[in-house]
Amino acid sequence: MSRISLLQRGLIALVGYSVLAIFGAIYEGLRKWSTLTTTQALISSGILLAPLLLALLWEHLKGVKIGQVEITLTEVAPTLHVELASQIQALEASVPQALTNAMRAAIGNKEFRLVEINLRTTPYWWSTRLYLLAALAQEYTNIERLVFVDQDAARWFVGIAGPAAVRRALAKVFPEYETVFRDVQQHAIATRWPDLVDEMQAVVNEWTTSARFTLPAGGAVKVSERDVKQLTASPQLLEWLGGALETESRQWSGKPPTNSLYGKILSCTNPYVPLLNGLRLETVVNRAELASKLAASVVS
Repeated sequence: MSRISLLQRGLIALVGYSVLAIFGAIYEGLRKWSTLTTTQALISSGILLAPLLLALLWEHLKGVKIGQVEITLTEVAPTLHVELASQIQALEASVPQALTNAMRAAIGNKEFRLVEINLRTTPYWWSTRLYLLAALAQEYTNIERLVFVDQDAARWFVGIAGPAAVRRALAKVFPEYETVFRDVQQHAIATRWPDLVDEMQAVVNEWTTSARFTLPAGGAVKVSERDVKQLTASPQLLEWLGGALETESRQWSGKPPTNSLYGKILSCTNPYVPLLNGLRLETVVNRAELASKLAASVVS
C-alpha cells in the first residue's frame, strides 16, 4: 500500500475543513432564513451536504462492494401501511376494533409515515372518505405521504402526496368537506375525550353516520356523505390533486441495489422515491435516509 505524503494529508484535511465550513454555512442559513427547529436544520444541512460528499468520494465508492457496507433498500424503505385506509373506506356504521387499532398505531408510532391507498380496478374510493383520511392524517398522526396505486393486486403506481396537500386540493374541489370536518371535529373536541384515539374515533363516527352535506345542486336539504360522494379513479385523482401529486419514480428490477440505482434515487427531487418494476410499485425509499447511510458508509 502506498504511503500518503504530508502534502496529500494536508489537502485531505483542507477538504475536510471545507466540508465542515459548508455544513456550518448551510446550517446558519437555514436557522436564519427558515422556521426549522435546531434538529430539523441539522438534518436538512446533512441532506444538502450529502451530494457534495458523494461527488468528492464517488470514485472511491465505485470500488466498494455494496454488500460489504450492508446498505439495503429495506433499511431506507418505510413500511407501507394499508389497514388505516382500507378500514376507513370500508366503514359502514360504528368504528370497528380493527379501525380503532389502526388509529392507535398511526397516532402512537412516529415511524408510521406512509399509507397506501389502492384505488382498485373498478372505482371504489369515495371522495368524502379520501378527504376524511387526509384530514385525519394531518390533524392526528405523523403520516407524511399518502401513496396511491390502482389495479388491485397489480398495484400500478399513480402518485404520492402529503396529507395536507391532498386535503387542500380536495377542499378546493369540494369546499363543503372542510366546513363539515371542522364542525365535526369541534363537536369531538367539546366532548373532551380522554385521548386522541377516542377523539379521532368520534370524528369518524359522526362523519360517516350523522354529518350532513348539501347536494351540489343546492337547496336547503341536508344529506349524508353517501349522497354527495364521488367515486374516485386515477383520472379523477389526477384532476383533483394536480401539481400536489408527486409522480417522479425510478425503475428497479428487484435485483440487489447498485451504485447506479443509488445515484438515480438521489437525483430525485422529492423526499420519498417510488421504485417501480414496470408499472408495479415495489417499494418507496426515503431519499434522505439513503443519502445519510450512504455517506456514512463511504466515510467509514
